[in-house]
Amino acid sequence: MYKKTLVLAVALAVAPASALADTVFGVYAGGQFWDADTEGEYAFASNLIEPNFENENQSSYYIALEHPVPFIPNIKVRENSLEVTSDYGKNDFSHRDYIFYYEIFDNDLVSFDVGVNAMDFDGSLWVLGSDTIGRQDFSVVVPTAYVAARVGIPATDWTFFADASALSAKDSKVQDAQIGIEYRLVDNLAVDVSLNAGYRHSVIELDDVDDIYSDVTFKGPFVGVEVHF
Repeated sequence: MYKKTLVLAVALAVAPASALADTVFGVYAGGQFWDADTEGEYAFASNLIEPNFENENQSSYYIALEHPVPFIPNIKVRENSLEVTSDYGKNDFSHRDYIFYYEIFDNDLVSFDVGVNAMDFDGSLWVLGSDTIGRQDFSVVVPTAYVAARVGIPATDWTFFADASALSAKDSKVQDAQIGIEYRLVDNLAVDVSLNAGYRHSVIELDDVDDIYSDVTFKGPFVGVEVHF
């Protein structure tokens, strides 16, 4: 027993630091460019606005930390830039996701996560007053359920993935879902680099948030990159 313990201790001492770090925790960082079509309308108080949105490229980037500590969730923070021009000016539906999740199942081919996502909106819209056009800021945190899954193709560097955050309560509905495929470009002990592409669909229906009512959809293809340390 002593000899086995000594051999294990020596093996751990000489193992590469990056390999050890990956068994203790993993850091993921990535970004996404989204060719989003935007449609819908919104209202301020009783004034309905049909904004005639322009289709524009949007962006999203994130960092996540996974660890082996029981009962403490992993965390992912994602910035979503959703600024879109209309007939009245630039409207901002940007929000930050605070995702707390558990890995229910995880191996080299299949993984499944569940958790919650606090979607923190801090945006602004151009609205119509009685005889003027002005900007109305709004702020709200929407808690949603979160699920994510990954399925690898055996004996290849390809992986299918999907994730979704969604909540429907009273007259409000917020959802953000994406599905895609990933190619592992670099895979070694120091760093993994993957390229991905897919389709993303986001619905923002807010009911009386700082006198704002919205029914806006962003949808379209995306491309991205992820780095795992």
